[in-house]
Amino acid sequence: MAELLKLCPTSRYIKSLRQVRQAEWDILVTDQGCEESQQYLGVTRVDPHLFVVHRTPSDVFIFTAEQRPGWVSSISARSGVICQEIQRMRNLPERIATLVHEKLEPVIVQRSSHWIFEHQRASPPVSEPAPNITPFIATADQAPLAGRYARSHSSEAWLLPPDTPDLCAWVQAALGEWNGLAPERFPGVPDWSSRDAWLTQEELTLKAQIAEVERERAEQLDRLQKVEAELRSRLGVARESADRYERALLTAQSDELKQVVIRVLRELGFTVIDADDSASPDDHLEDLHIKDPEHPTWIALGEVKGYTRGAKTEGMTQFLRFNMRYTARTGRNPDACWYIVNQFAKRDPSTRQRALHGKDEDVNAFGAANGLLLDTVQLFRLLRMVRDGSLTEKAARELLRSASGRLDF
Repeated sequence: MAELLKLCPTSRYIKSLRQVRQAEWDILVTDQGCEESQQYLGVTRVDPHLFVVHRTPSDVFIFTAEQRPGWVSSISARSGVICQEIQRMRNLPERIATLVHEKLEPVIVQRSSHWIFEHQRASPPVSEPAPNITPFIATADQAPLAGRYARSHSSEAWLLPPDTPDLCAWVQAALGEWNGLAPERFPGVPDWSSRDAWLTQEELTLKAQIAEVERERAEQLDRLQKVEAELRSRLGVARESADRYERALLTAQSDELKQVVIRVLRELGFTVIDADDSASPDDHLEDLHIKDPEHPTWIALGEVKGYTRGAKTEGMTQFLRFNMRYTARTGRNPDACWYIVNQFAKRDPSTRQRALHGKDEDVNAFGAANGLLLDTVQLFRLLRMVRDGSLTEKAARELLRSASGRLDF
């Protein structure tokens, strides 16, 4: 069993077809038929794409290798057939002919009776013929003592009697033959000169070194897969965080947008007061009071707006009222008015047009009155520049404090 499992790169010993997903496999070596019945679970059949090597069990009189729904007859083995004359088949592939002549024929000629492979009539009979059995060796009247048949247009099964010696050699020969039928599934079987028993010491050493490299590669791949999984997990967490904070500059509306803007301005080093906290519920004034700690007397009034379409000029005209009310309360004029907008919030930010596109005269007039139109796309870029070190927090604050009109990078 162990030697048999070594013949293919991936192999597995099973006791039931239900232990595997058959679509993932290419070959089945078995002493059972291609149909498996289990109480309560019904019938499971070997998928037609699978190649099969049948070695008939020795403890049965009649063995059904395969019966498909619709076949007129089954592919079966029957024991107790008396025959002294054996017929060799011509034009067999060399590897099969060698195995028959050297392995199987010496066993067959020692028997007093034989297992033969034949078609057993189905009950009830139906219309589709079962595939023909091509013998490897036969009785004098052409009854196959071993052979093969086509399971589908791209797969076949080999039929071997129970006393077939050296099953590994037969499976190895089958793999070599099936390379011609399905080369993408059976890339070929190494010949004897590639087996360890016939390698030189130099070849064995190099083969061992290659195996070590393959082992190290597998370990590296396993390590890298774990690292990748950890990084992807962290990326998922970072993405969720960015959706709630940095990218919310580009997607949020209303109070959520205002809170995100406050957080970003504070990260840049500004002191920001939410003016709505101290205003009367029915008194709609500016949203923010923004200060720079390095310039204690400087203050900007901020209004944050989110739009699913383009920004509106009405947001700038509101500052006339904001300024008058602020001056009336404090006895001084604000140093700047920041109109902070997230426009076309449902669009890809890279495809959004400039804020108040086509309203340059209004924007310039707003700038002349110390107004700043600040698109959150630009605020996002400014935050990234500070994060990557291309701009200091102080420089970012200076840029915003000195800007007027529309801020564009």
